[in-house]
Amino acid sequence: MLGSDPHEAAGQRVIFVSGDDVDAKSEARKLFDDAGFYAIDLGDLVTGGRMQQVRAPLSGVNLIRLPDAN
Repeated sequence: MLGSDPHEAAGQRVIFVSGDDVDAKSEARKLFDDAGFYAIDLGDLVTGGRMQQVRAPLSGVNLIRLPDAN
């Protein structure tokens, strides 16, 4: 997913961030935002990490954040 164009269907490709270090997550989100992705913080490694594992709800999901219609 990181090798894909972050802009798709007139929106931004969503990428998930999880971790136990708040400062490190903030830096990672900034890097993804600067690269054109829309980063969503899923919380700590136990909670967020589980949602991204193979066969978990967010595994392999390709989400696009569309711009507001307003």
